Amino acid sequence: MAEFGFVGASYTAPSIYQNDQECINWRPEIDPTKAQGERGVVSLYPTPGLTLLNTFPNKESVRGLRTISSGGSQLIAVCGAYVYAVSYNFQVSIIGQLLTSTGPVSITDNGLYVYIVDGANRYSWLIDSPDTTNFTGYINGTTLNVVSVQQGNLSVGSQIFGVGVKQGTIITSGSNYIWTVNQSQNTAVESMTCDPPCCIFTGSIATAAGVTTLTVSAVSSGSLSIGTTIIGAGVLTGTVITALGTGSGGTGTYILNPVSQTVSSETMYAHQFTILPSTDGAFTGGGVVDVNDNYFIYTRPNSQQFAVSNLLSPITNGLSYASKFTSPDNLVSLIANNGQLYLLGEKSSEVWNDQGTFPVAYQRIPGTSTQQGIIAPFSVARVGNSFAYVSQNIRGQNQVVLINGYIPQRISTHAVEQSLLDQYTADAIAYTYQLEGHEVYVVSFPTIDITWAYDATTQLWHKWLWVDNNNEYHRHRSNCAAVFQDIVVVGDWENGNLYQLDQSNYTDNNHTVRRLRRAPHLTSDLQRQYFDELQLQFQPGVGIQGFSRDRNTYLGNTYVIGASSSLVIAYQDIDVLADPNQIYTSDVLSKPQAMLRWSSDGGSTWSKEYWQEIGQQGKYTHRAIWRRLGWSRDRIFEVVVSDPIKAVIVSANLKASAGDN
Repeated sequence: MAEFGFVGASYTAPSIYQNDQECINWRPEIDPTKAQGERGVVSLYPTPGLTLLNTFPNKESVRGLRTISSGGSQLIAVCGAYVYAVSYNFQVSIIGQLLTSTGPVSITDNGLYVYIVDGANRYSWLIDSPDTTNFTGYINGTTLNVVSVQQGNLSVGSQIFGVGVKQGTIITSGSNYIWTVNQSQNTAVESMTCDPPCCIFTGSIATAAGVTTLTVSAVSSGSLSIGTTIIGAGVLTGTVITALGTGSGGTGTYILNPVSQTVSSETMYAHQFTILPSTDGAFTGGGVVDVNDNYFIYTRPNSQQFAVSNLLSPITNGLSYASKFTSPDNLVSLIANNGQLYLLGEKSSEVWNDQGTFPVAYQRIPGTSTQQGIIAPFSVARVGNSFAYVSQNIRGQNQVVLINGYIPQRISTHAVEQSLLDQYTADAIAYTYQLEGHEVYVVSFPTIDITWAYDATTQLWHKWLWVDNNNEYHRHRSNCAAVFQDIVVVGDWENGNLYQLDQSNYTDNNHTVRRLRRAPHLTSDLQRQYFDELQLQFQPGVGIQGFSRDRNTYLGNTYVIGASSSLVIAYQDIDVLADPNQIYTSDVLSKPQAMLRWSSDGGSTWSKEYWQEIGQQGKYTHRAIWRRLGWSRDRIFEVVVSDPIKAVIVSANLKASAGDN
């Protein structure tokens, strides 16, 4: 059997005796220049590794990422409760704080504003290059004590951010290393960020006939914009500019959110980050947001409704909302695609487009409704010129579909769907990355603890998993993704790490990646077969310098085993009688290995492990061969590679013969 289907995708059937193929942390690559039956028509390549770029200070889940559309000069990230601006060199600055700290968020922008929804609330940030100050300090009561300043200068009116700092903490007075803030609190010494106001001005506020107006008499620095938050000694918390009056950034009048207040003339400050007030739009909160034709469009959780912001503005008119109405199911998610708005309900969907009407610019396109809804609002991700998601309808759920025009087409296999059967999948979260021409839809199911990846180029599925110290598989570390500085950046679902998806890194941030391929059943009418030899054609000569990454322990120059103690050297371990600084990576060439085991009863029980070398660095003629493999009526082979190498499997060859029966 020169080629017997060893290389392939993941496909485990409801009965493992039908099919029990696994492809974990390898992706199939198809060579279109070769004919069927030739060697290497389909090969297995390692999935991308994770290279650490930075860690957000609060070290919580990275809930969302978005590269700003205009110029792509900044990456906006939400980690825990904090909103960060990530610069070109991956330095991070806190620019805002959400009212929630867990669960995925939806982020978009229109080139002027970033817009964020987290379910219960909506937020906006006026896009600008952050002029933040990074310093170390602590707060005792209302006194901010600055220990050291790493970058920039503190100033009155600036907002203070830190892991232990209360939301809305503003500097009201002070200088040098002692400042006064507006909220009493006690924090430990920690790294903090100081975000200066985008405008310092003199103004007064008055309410008449239900309209609250800000009158600006002088501007010291910066300019005012719609959607900015106004702060001052007498100003109510949550005061936001919602419309222009006679002013257009400088002196003049501005309309504020309708909260009755009267403030005499004083120094005031405008900040870019805003928690949009409850009076904005027809309802509070937002489930998913996208941008189309310079409108922000967002869903109302647990309803049929969605709202459309004012043009080029984060503010929404109270009448600018509508309802998905083809079927009575709730609206779960939405996405703007090819200039049209797709409304994805629980059991059905429909498409709207921009008609320029008021108060809602969008109207439904007749004939676009489908009997296919979505089960997980954050499972939507763009693929090519379309998008994919985890669907449901009145007949069932958990198919992954790709939109073709207005029609959803199934792309998941029965094996993918079998892994989701009778499981909670409403928390699925997806993104798409593109590397080496492969566009891959990645969908993780946190409750099930699994990640599936669909390569739109090959139309094949593989599992992409992280392995713990006990060799147990879990969902992949990535939670969300964005392309920034010409690389694919992903955020960790747990620890605040920001990674690059790196094709030349064969670890998950220096943690072992365990790659597994389980081949299809080998049977010949269930008659006895003898297996003489299995040869896997790995890309040879890819061994790394030094000892294998996870199989060496330095015992020290002298190691004493006491009378009541013992030293256990496990299989494949390398114990070195020396100190780490006395043996260098160039001293020894490691020999990466592959582990083979097999099942002779269709996958119910398995043999012990058999190891073979893949080839030292530079050994380009090395072959990985296992011989004398016994007999079986139903044989399955499984190979595992965990060394951090470019473990490419080009092909597999098997020598076998029929036996007497």
